[in-house]
Amino acid sequence: MATFLHSMGTRRCLPWWVPYGHFCYYVYNGVQSFSWPDSRHYCQSFKTELASFHSRAEVEFIRNFNHSRHHNLWIGLTRDNNCEFGWAWTDNTPVGFFNWASGEPNAALHPGEVAEENCVEMYLDGRWNDNKCLDKKGFICRHRQCKGFLNIIIVIF
Repeated sequence: MATFLHSMGTRRCLPWWVPYGHFCYYVYNGVQSFSWPDSRHYCQSFKTELASFHSRAEVEFIRNFNHSRHHNLWIGLTRDNNCEFGWAWTDNTPVGFFNWASGEPNAALHPGEVAEENCVEMYLDGRWNDNKCLDKKGFICRHRQCKGFLNIIIVIF
C-alpha cells in the first residue's frame, strides 16, 4: 500500500506557490515577460498582490528560489509622493526596509522617452532598481498563508 498527498496547494498556499515565513510566494520567471501593471493584474487575479519585502531574509529566499533567471522581477514597490519615504507597497504594508542597488533609486530619464521610473524591479542579486513601469520583466506575487486550502490523500492498495 502506498499513500500520496496530492496537493491542491499546501495547507496554507495556493497551488504552485512556495511558503516562507507567514507568506506564500509565486515567482514568474518564464520566457515571456510582462509590464508592471500586467504583472500586478496577474497577481490580483488570484486575490494576491505583487510581493512586498520587509527583511533581507525574504529577499534572499526569493533570490535563491528564482532558478531560471530569465528576467529581473517586478515587486510591489511603487513611487508614492504622498508617503514619508516616497515609496509605498501595493499591499499597503509599512515601508521600513529597502534594498536598493548602488545609485538607486535614481528616477533616470531615458532619451526620447517620457516614462518615469515609478516601479521597482529586483535584480538577480536581490538588489532593487526603479524602472519604467511598461518595461517587460518577470514578477513575484505574495499572499499571507491561509488555513483550509484543499489537500487530497490518495491511498493505493
